[in-house]
Amino acid sequence: HSYELARWGMVRPPKQGFCSNYSHMRRLAPAVYDNYYLRVLLGERVLGLPPGAITSAHLAEAKRVLSSLQLVLLSNDASTPATLQRATGIANFTACRDTTRPARCAMSDEDSERARRDNAHDLALYDYAERLAAQHVASWRGGEAPLPAVL
Repeated sequence: HSYELARWGMVRPPKQGFCSNYSHMRRLAPAVYDNYYLRVLLGERVLGLPPGAITSAHLAEAKRVLSSLQLVLLSNDASTPATLQRATGIANFTACRDTTRPARCAMSDEDSERARRDNAHDLALYDYAERLAAQHVASWRGGEAPLPAVL
C-alpha cells in the first residue's frame, strides 16, 4: 500500500491557524516557518537549508514533483473523500477537518505579512496544487484516470 500512497499527494492550505506568536515560533524553528511544505516535498537536501534560501528553482522542482503524482487532492475539499474512494476502492473516507470552524486564534497584521513573505514559495506551490487537484478530481469524476491495482 505504501507504494501506491507514494504516488498520491494530499495538500492543505499553508499556515492555516497560526497564532499570534508567529514571530516567536519562527525564531525557535525557522525552517518550519519558511516554506515548510516545499522543503518536505523536496526532501532532506532542501529541508535543512537556512531560512530565506528557498528559491524559484526549488519551487519549479516542487511543481515537477507534484506533477509526477497520479493524484493530488486538497485536504479541505468536499470532493476529496469521493475521489479517494474512486481511486482506491476503499469506502468511508471522511473530510480531513471541519473547515466551517472559525480559526482558534488570529495573527497580528505584522505577523500575517511576515508569514506571507516567508512562505511565498509555499503559497505559490499551493496555488499550483489547487489547479492540479481540480484537474485530477475532474478526470476521476469522469472515470478517465484509473490507478493500477494496489500491490
